[in-house]
Amino acid sequence: MARPKRVGIYVRISKDRKGRELGIQRQEQACRELCARLGWSVLKVYPDNDVSASTTSSRRRPRYEELLRDARTGLLDGIVVHSVDRLTRRISELSGFLEEQRRHGFAFATTEGEDTSTAHGRMILTIKGAVAQQETERMSERINSSLLQRREQGKPHAGGRRQFGFRAGSHFQELDVAETELIREGYGMLTGREPRTPGDVARYWNAEGSKTPHGGAWTIQSVKRVYRSERTGGIITYKGQDIGDSVYGAPLTRQQWESVQAALDQRSTPAPQGSGRRKHLYTGFLRCGNCGSALRIQWATIQGRTFRRALCHSGQRARDGRLGCGKVSRSLAWIEERLDALVEATLLSRTPARAEGPTEDLAGEIALLEHRVQELRSRWKAGVTDDEDYFDALAHLRTELRSLRAQRDAADIRRSVGEVDALALWKDDDAEKLEQRRALLATVIDHVDVFSVGRGRRKPPEEDSIEVVRVT
Repeated sequence: MARPKRVGIYVRISKDRKGRELGIQRQEQACRELCARLGWSVLKVYPDNDVSASTTSSRRRPRYEELLRDARTGLLDGIVVHSVDRLTRRISELSGFLEEQRRHGFAFATTEGEDTSTAHGRMILTIKGAVAQQETERMSERINSSLLQRREQGKPHAGGRRQFGFRAGSHFQELDVAETELIREGYGMLTGREPRTPGDVARYWNAEGSKTPHGGAWTIQSVKRVYRSERTGGIITYKGQDIGDSVYGAPLTRQQWESVQAALDQRSTPAPQGSGRRKHLYTGFLRCGNCGSALRIQWATIQGRTFRRALCHSGQRARDGRLGCGKVSRSLAWIEERLDALVEATLLSRTPARAEGPTEDLAGEIALLEHRVQELRSRWKAGVTDDEDYFDALAHLRTELRSLRAQRDAADIRRSVGEVDALALWKDDDAEKLEQRRALLATVIDHVDVFSVGRGRRKPPEEDSIEVVRVT
């Protein structure tokens, strides 16, 4: 094998609470010394600091995913890590990595001297990977046993972000008197003889000057999260199972919490099918010129006239974390007409880009992985696969799916932007082409600030009632 000239160094450490990055710096130095001895040229370093790679972690490793993408596309012809447990602590993920190496032919080395060019070397590496996974699983078993023991004693998990109603730094053992009083008043509003809505509770808490634990204004969703949390009712759970009551105080009793759940369930309605799909071309590009929050686009019927409008919603958060001002409500047709003309003129003025050569068709690989996910789920439901093996393999397959779908979407965007007849694509209002049209739009417009024109206006709005910020 030729000596690699474009080597990527991957470094990772699970915990770095102080953020000083000393661990990954030591790993990088050792990897660079190895590359110098082997005569390999380092192109790039991929650091995942304070990120676990164990079987119990669900956090993504963005730089590891970037490393694999660069190796697949040929940007890298070699990968160096400090040791196999820095690369991964999952045997399934290690097997996937070795398969990637076999498929794409990049070199691989560690400072501990593993050789993946021979069957014996791959066996040794796999054994080390299995040992790393066993160490992680044993540690997880000890931690879970300790956590379960605490739960059985009525002590809630002390980690996580501060929750409304509990004093900061008390590990959910001490109540905040003022916040607890607001929760109980909200409980009375939701379950009284004339029940109020979570929106009423949010408005009341905002009027009282209360803030969320993150310092923002209250919304319907943030109020619901408070009342949906078992901690609010002093209920101890372990892996989703109710195992008792907290020995510490709670804003509500168990009976009160259950009454709130019934009240919220009675008001909830299932979302209509397809409601999460984007429907409007300019969604996300329009902003309120007064407060900066994203404008919502929706159909409205006013005085018998049905039309689309862009409005600043008082439940939408602005850039500074506050709720939207609600002062902008505009018909979308006038705005859309001018933005369409601007984008069309810009596309006409551009020199057509040279069409890219044929790209790899990832549809087959994506379909195969999706089929494997379905088979894995069927085996798990049938009791053939253990829980740990199922969730471990499922996480690995989903990571691969995300990576392939991201590559496919990026290729679609490149093709749409690089098409010789981009104007024809822009004018195609087929719903299936919406995302490609938005990709073209994003090359022309960064965002549009929309200002209010007042009520009762009959003449067309002034041209300066919108301010287009173009892509530089």
